[in-house]
Amino acid sequence: MVKTSKIVHFLTFALIFLTGSSYAQGYEIKLKAPDFAGGEVILAEYFTNRMVPKDTAQISLKGEAVFKGEEPFDGGMYVMYFGSSYLFDFLMDRDQFFSVATDSSDLVKHTVFSGSKDNQLFYSYKQYLADQRKVQQQYEAQLAAAETISDSSWINRKMEELNEQMTAYIDGMIFNNRGTFFSTFLLAMKEHQAPEKILKGTRRQQDSIRYVYYKDNYFNTFNVSDVRLLHTPLYEPKIKTYINRVVPQHPDSLIAAVDMLIAQSRSEETIFRYMLITLFNNFAESKLMGMDKVYFHIAEKYYIIEATWSSEDFLNKLRDNLEKSKPTFIGNVAPDFELKGLPANHFHLAQMDTAIKSDPHVGFNFMLSDIPAEYTLLYFWEADCGHCKKSTPALYKVFEKYKDQEVQAMAVHVINSVEGKVKWVDFVNEHGLYDWVNCWSPYDNEFRKQYNLQSFPQLFLLDKDKKIIAKQLTPEQADDILNRFLNN
Repeated sequence: MVKTSKIVHFLTFALIFLTGSSYAQGYEIKLKAPDFAGGEVILAEYFTNRMVPKDTAQISLKGEAVFKGEEPFDGGMYVMYFGSSYLFDFLMDRDQFFSVATDSSDLVKHTVFSGSKDNQLFYSYKQYLADQRKVQQQYEAQLAAAETISDSSWINRKMEELNEQMTAYIDGMIFNNRGTFFSTFLLAMKEHQAPEKILKGTRRQQDSIRYVYYKDNYFNTFNVSDVRLLHTPLYEPKIKTYINRVVPQHPDSLIAAVDMLIAQSRSEETIFRYMLITLFNNFAESKLMGMDKVYFHIAEKYYIIEATWSSEDFLNKLRDNLEKSKPTFIGNVAPDFELKGLPANHFHLAQMDTAIKSDPHVGFNFMLSDIPAEYTLLYFWEADCGHCKKSTPALYKVFEKYKDQEVQAMAVHVINSVEGKVKWVDFVNEHGLYDWVNCWSPYDNEFRKQYNLQSFPQLFLLDKDKKIIAKQLTPEQADDILNRFLNN
């Protein structure tokens, strides 16, 4: 049995849609559905990836129903829902006066629209997809049964031809029906591939060209400010894919992308509110390091000022959190503060002298900025902390691995009481943590505010200028980052 991994994906994506702005004069949609006589039908709109009920109608014993209202709907993709497994979607634009007839035997083939060019085109398109899907399935079955490379190659060529025919058909539908919402909807689904003529250089260079072309043309056929698209299943995946996969996952690149999207959303209040909330929540929930800078950029520039729907209590907490978090954004110089360091011999002597062990005044004073190093591990911990008991020895091993490569570690014990010092000395002696800079701040806790320290341990990685290049690291992550930086 000979198989190949070459697969044509276009039909699979397009078949997702096989299931179904305010304008004057309201709406009136007449329905004929004899199979559902005596029941109820719900008219719902898509809002991003959700279906929101907008109206209901009772189906007469003759199988007829009417949806009617004085306020028109926003355009987009809508659904008529008869119950589990029985629903169909359709398009709605400015003209919201039309008729539709359907039955349960085939909700694609037997759903017919009158007075709606968009839906006549839409259902013609859906039927075409269904027909092409049958052909594709035949080819897939033949491919699975192919016994020679020649047979597999022939079938793959046929599938490529089918894909080309499909692309030509859709491009024709878009071009020949310009000005309709149907054309806008199909255009919004198009993905942009770099033309072969611009693909030059090595394979890696060609991949880079493909990416740049895809990124630069991502929104060429998708109008972010079109409220009708917001009421389709296309909108949210388009936005989130762009933010989470297309744009480089670096705070500065993402901030530029956020500003662009919010600027484009301002022409329509519904889109602006959706965009602001979606981007705000996306970065609030992100687990990627450094995304707090993007989150607080959105908060400071937009959300605190314009999110009138949020409570004053929430906005005040957001402002407070913003001010506390700003100093430790990645790319900022780490807040400088005075420390008192203890040399290794102090810990040795403290094992035999309890007075030395509890003395808070010994040691040498220095500023964080005084320590020269290509990279600095700034580590806040406490001997009583359960996580710290595991993390601290693990981080020390990482430091030992890189200490001869201009890497320094500042292990800041955060408890500034005499009792805290005793526990700290015992822990250092128990684990032999002598070679890095053991330090604390015995007279104040100001550094807790400077670094917004709410829990421990907390590990920051600083460059030679003491700029923060990584934070909230585990020892394993610090090892990986240092290895990449030092060996690149």
